[in-house]
Amino acid sequence: MIFTLVTLVAAAGTVLGLAFHRFWTTREEARSNLLYAEVAKRFFAWLALRTIQMSRRASLAAWWSYLKALPLWRAAVLDKWLSVALYGSFLYLAGSGVFFAIFVPRGLFGFPLVGHVVAGGLFAVSLTILVLFKGRNFITAPRPAPLAWSILDPRRMGITAARVRIWSFWLFVAAGFMVTASALLPMLPLLRTPGQRLLLEVHRYSALASAVGAAVFAGLEMFAAKPAPAAAPPRDGAE
Repeated sequence: MIFTLVTLVAAAGTVLGLAFHRFWTTREEARSNLLYAEVAKRFFAWLALRTIQMSRRASLAAWWSYLKALPLWRAAVLDKWLSVALYGSFLYLAGSGVFFAIFVPRGLFGFPLVGHVVAGGLFAVSLTILVLFKGRNFITAPRPAPLAWSILDPRRMGITAARVRIWSFWLFVAAGFMVTASALLPMLPLLRTPGQRLLLEVHRYSALASAVGAAVFAGLEMFAAKPAPAAAPPRDGAE
């Protein structure tokens, strides 16, 4: 029950956070000098309108066209199949784990459990390769935060989309390794029943943290605001 509640709160918070980022970076009225209550009112009005518009356009054909247009299909062969292995195994792990944890009291069993174990091994290998070859792209040295009360002001924290993207990547990586470790340790004759139950909870919440990190990273990566097009050069003779 607690895990279900935490999952719903985490999912709602992630969706609202990404939606607010989209609203803040694409709507002029969001960045004007308004009261927080006015910004919230305009945000939820925009969110309701966008939800209606997206629900009307949603269809299997639209999703299939979107998937075929993803840039990963145009990547190099090894890079492409690494992404397919990582994303595919992660989506199956997240989908099967959350579904059985919330809707099936017995938990994972049968062929879905076998698929979960196989996908877990594929995810662990592909995540390790990802960190070894691409982790350096997400290492920065941010400016130290001042030890002052101003750090509590969200507008002065220096929280940018680029930094959140880096944090979400490493949250995904750290939680992914915790998921792997909490799945492997119970297979060893080291823990008794209380320890097994503790690791099961660690596995669940690590998977949830990994899903949140992946959702935030994907949201900032794929749905970032497009830059404004450059102005067309003047014609010959134009002033």
